[in-house]
Amino acid sequence: MPQTRRGSLTRREIGLAALAVVDEEGAEALTVRRIAARLGVRAPSLYSHVDGKDDILELITEIITADMPALDLHPADWRAGLLNWARTYHAAFAEHPNAVGIIARRAVTITESRQAYEDVIAMLVEAGMGPAAALRVVLGIDYVVLGSILAPFSPAFDQPLGEDFPLLRTAIRATEPAEVNRTAFREAVQSYIRGIPDPA
Repeated sequence: MPQTRRGSLTRREIGLAALAVVDEEGAEALTVRRIAARLGVRAPSLYSHVDGKDDILELITEIITADMPALDLHPADWRAGLLNWARTYHAAFAEHPNAVGIIARRAVTITESRQAYEDVIAMLVEAGMGPAAALRVVLGIDYVVLGSILAPFSPAFDQPLGEDFPLLRTAIRATEPAEVNRTAFREAVQSYIRGIPDPA
């Protein structure tokens, strides 16, 4: 039985506890009961502040996006603006890789997230792109950022390789996983942005 907590809860406290569960135990561990145990309260008391698991996931997303600094976007240098957004976006979500798998499958409903997409698309439209083309560019950044977090280097190659793959084995042995993850993301997003055609 959880220890009785004195004082009222806040939605932010619930969101932080939920994020801690996901970070430390994985998304499958996220239950109202686990969150309540971290907060030292009974599970039913959480429903005075949240409507259920979907609402808790919204809180998690709000907390992660709140860590993102204001974007530096200028239509005259839209490639630099895209790179700034991609790096900022990646830095915030890479701190919580277990949460990304949940968030990536959900609709974008957080006001701050929608505003970030609005601002990036506005920059691209002002630079001369059509709205549909701008959205495709933004989705491409999404794929690079979220994909690099969902599928990092280490889990893909953590099993011993036999003699049938000598070059792959040598390459893996010469690689520091954390560094290759950082480098691969940086090079992928830079290559993607460089390859975007100039607005007509």
